[in-house]
Amino acid sequence: MRYFFEAKKIAVVGASRNPEKVGGVIFDNLLKSPYLKVFPVNPNASDVKGVKAYTDVLEIPFPVDLAVIAVKAELVPDVLEQCGEKGIKRAIVVSAGFSEAGNVDLSEKVKEIMEKYDIKLIGPNVLGIINPYKNLNASFFKEMPEKGNVGFISQSGAVGTSLLDKALENHLGISSFVSLGNMVGEDFLSALRYFEQERYTEVLVLYVESLKPDNGRRFVEICKRISRKKKIIVIKAGKTEEGKKAAETHTASLSSSAKIYSGAFKQAGIIEVESLNELFKLAQISSKYRRLGKRACVITNAGGLGVLTVDTLVKAGFELPEIPEKILEELDEFLPKGYSRANPLDVLGDALAERYEKTLRVLSRRDLFDFFVAILSPQEMTQPLETARVLSQMRKPVFACFIGGKNFISARRFLKDEGVASFDDVSELEILGKFAN
Repeated sequence: MRYFFEAKKIAVVGASRNPEKVGGVIFDNLLKSPYLKVFPVNPNASDVKGVKAYTDVLEIPFPVDLAVIAVKAELVPDVLEQCGEKGIKRAIVVSAGFSEAGNVDLSEKVKEIMEKYDIKLIGPNVLGIINPYKNLNASFFKEMPEKGNVGFISQSGAVGTSLLDKALENHLGISSFVSLGNMVGEDFLSALRYFEQERYTEVLVLYVESLKPDNGRRFVEICKRISRKKKIIVIKAGKTEEGKKAAETHTASLSSSAKIYSGAFKQAGIIEVESLNELFKLAQISSKYRRLGKRACVITNAGGLGVLTVDTLVKAGFELPEIPEKILEELDEFLPKGYSRANPLDVLGDALAERYEKTLRVLSRRDLFDFFVAILSPQEMTQPLETARVLSQMRKPVFACFIGGKNFISARRFLKDEGVASFDDVSELEILGKFAN
């Protein structure tokens, strides 16, 4: 699969002058890269965006590394046949309308042509692939994500766009992205092998509807190897009977029992989550911190929220060590009378950003805690943005829980821009237990 992500000469079959059409978006994305040679294939146009267009791939007078196909499903076999004759060994079929739509014969025809010409194929029914490090966006997601260490494998293109868009909003950098769709050709096994060797990837995120039949054992073996050096986070769709039926009409997936999958994930060292929000949040945290540790310290300007946070963290398997008397004496020097002198550390409702800063500075100087949770509720004197700046400067892991509404909009935006994991409710902190375990 590495040759997909490192392709330099790419034909876009179905390249369109219309920027709103899938073929138009894909061609435009690829055209933005100065490192790629892109050939538009469109029998109804002499050029696309000033680039000479070709009637078919056979007319292109240069070698082609990769064909990205975005035409009607019934035309795909003919295009693939031409790719085979041209000697193009890799293709991405973006087009939908195959097994997921009941057109099994069309999928079988694609398989026959693949085998005839030894073509490696991603799809059909996919978003495409993205490699920020090669400035390659062979997908119809319009923006190039930032470079980073999170790899995405999604069986669903739409789930992929949701995660990519969220990554842009939160400045989460990615290493590479691949949408697998119906998996007539390349599947989870080949994608995993690529990410196992891909040097930028430290965290791997999977959206799974199903594996190919008889791939379970090899899937576990590969993931076991990967999980020794990289974190793998997965969300499994199609856990209910109704969900299984929906998967069949989405990517022609045949889902097995949810218990079987969960058992396999656990055996392989994969972290399984239950929502896309959890999936993204864990990816964000994992991209920044390799490990977390068990010892937590909670700093809050609201006693009640501190108690709720302790309940959540303990349920998630964390410890809240007591603060040594010697450290409390240091805190006594600047914290007001009536502060809690305990963990959770209630620094009282009138706490300004400076109080959080001094407290964190004292507590983080020694090896007492593995991470901090900073709780903020909106009081008249609260300084949300200034407190957010304090948290962004911490070297040790720190998680923000700013519990409020419009008063925290700017602070939350700042935290996103600075890559500080932020939670809207203390109950969401429970997910940290999956990271630590």
